[in-house]
Parts: sequence; C-alpha cells; structure tokens
Amino acid sequence: MRSKLFQERPETARTDSERWVRIFPDKGEGYVLYDALEERMLGRILVDQNDNWIYDGTLLTLEEQEDLAAFITGSRKEMDDLILGL
Repeated sequence: MRSKLFQERPETARTDSERWVRIFPDKGEGYVLYDALEERMLGRILVDQNDNWIYDGTLLTLEEQEDLAAFITGSRKEMDDLILGL
C-alpha cells in the first residue's frame, strides 16, 4: 500500500466519468473520498498490505471505485505509462 498517499497530503483524482474527487489519508488503513463540487463525502476506500481494496460507501459506481483505487495503489500510473509506451 502506498504510504499514506504521497506523505499524508490530500490529492485530487479524476475518474473516467469526469468526477473530481479529493482523497485524504485517514488515521486507519484507508482514504476518505470527498466531492468538493457537490460538497459531500463519498465514502472511504480501505486498502490492505497487498493492495487489495474495498469501497466503504454507496455513492460511487463500480468504475469510479476502480479508478480511485487504482490511483491510490499506483496501478493507474503504471497502466497510463504502459499505454503511452505502446
């Protein structure tokens, strides 16, 4: 698991559905998700030592959950780099 998402700083990620989400490291094993445009909490993504994740919430689609989990675990950057390298 990434160590507290880039040294405990909040980060912003965009899902493929064009939703911008602020990601805040929490005090446990997860990350709080917040939609600043709609001013509401979207839930949390919990990640274990093996980069397995689970979404704790009801507001995101499966695709949005996967986008955010990939951003948190770093696999999104790996896929983007792979695509650029083709």
